[in-house]
Amino acid sequence: MEIFEKIKFIRESEKLNQREFAEKLNVTQSTISKYEKHERTPDFYVLKNLFDIFNVNPDWIFSDIEPAFLDIDDNNITMQNQQLIKDIDLILTPEEFNIKLNEILFEDTIKRIASDDKEKSPIRKFLEAIKLEGHIPFRPLLFLYYIFRYVRDNNEELNNLKLDKSERPYQSYLIDLVKRYSVLSFKNNPAFTSQIKKQFEASISMYLEEEDCKRLITHYEQVIKNIESKMTPMIVLAHRKIDTKTLFPR
Repeated sequence: MEIFEKIKFIRESEKLNQREFAEKLNVTQSTISKYEKHERTPDFYVLKNLFDIFNVNPDWIFSDIEPAFLDIDDNNITMQNQQLIKDIDLILTPEEFNIKLNEILFEDTIKRIASDDKEKSPIRKFLEAIKLEGHIPFRPLLFLYYIFRYVRDNNEELNNLKLDKSERPYQSYLIDLVKRYSVLSFKNNPAFTSQIKKQFEASISMYLEEEDCKRLITHYEQVIKNIESKMTPMIVLAHRKIDTKTLFPR
């Protein structure tokens, strides 16, 4: 269940309409509407209020570990819940918490399309089959690096996405970048074949929601940092020099 679905689930479980729910969380009704439409992600204060006011289980919010609500009579669990909130308050500012939350979401999203855990989805067999024999663990990670480097280097294109009224503009943009990649030699860059590109296109379509794509694209700097942390310094330095416009011609 995605975060926007969880927000709606909590509200409906409490038998509240959006206005009543918003009042309890000290936000506007339009904010709740945006959460439930997958147009906005709840911040630190909203999550804190969900934990405090409705006894929502933080493990369920972040890791899908049930139950969704903690039993108020279970003093041990409730005390752990309250201590978690206190720890967050002491260790992180709300802004830092939001950054950490985004990092968790980015990590989960990237794993869906670039992971070597075969048990999680059918695409894992494909990822295993196209590993490089050298120092790069697998080409999909490098492919993602090129894509988000291009997004950063050409971020003026994001203005067009904001105005795009189609159903899935951010997902379509990522898929379009996959299709546009046209390096055919292995001189400096991996040659992603048509089959590999089709697999990438399918994985984005199947495993990423529009909100996932939007989150990744609009926070490209954090995504790039996340991907670079998984590569050796030598590889990072080598591929930082590549002009991404040459990789994704129109």
